Amino acid sequence: MSKRNQVSYVRPAEPAFLARFKERIGYKEGPTVETKRIQLQLPDEDGDHSDKEDEQPQVVILKKGDLSAEEVMKIKAEIKAAKAGKMREESSLTLSLLQMKSRLLLMEESCIENQSSVPQMKNIQV
Repeated sequence: MSKRNQVSYVRPAEPAFLARFKERIGYKEGPTVETKRIQLQLPDEDGDHSDKEDEQPQVVILKKGDLSAEEVMKIKAEIKAAKAGKMREESSLTLSLLQMKSRLLLMEESCIENQSSVPQMKNIQV
């Protein structure tokens, strides 16, 4: 076996004066070959990548009717609120439909018990 395959690098210890100097100035060690090889894990996000402060579009006001940065933020907030409100409306609508259906079933049952005719839909008050 040749001696060339057994060659390795051993980093010497850092001199004390350099260690003290680095400590005084607040030196931080840069990335090494090993740290560069490590894959960085991206934080999990809910897909709203464009909401980061540094990734926002630059606002340039050219005319009187152009939007300012504050107006853009208001519009975004309104859109989010509308989406949340729409979800609440859908759930409340589903709930009210279920309540109406249960009322109709109760009315039908009471009409059958009394052997009277089932009332028309237009006469039912919700």
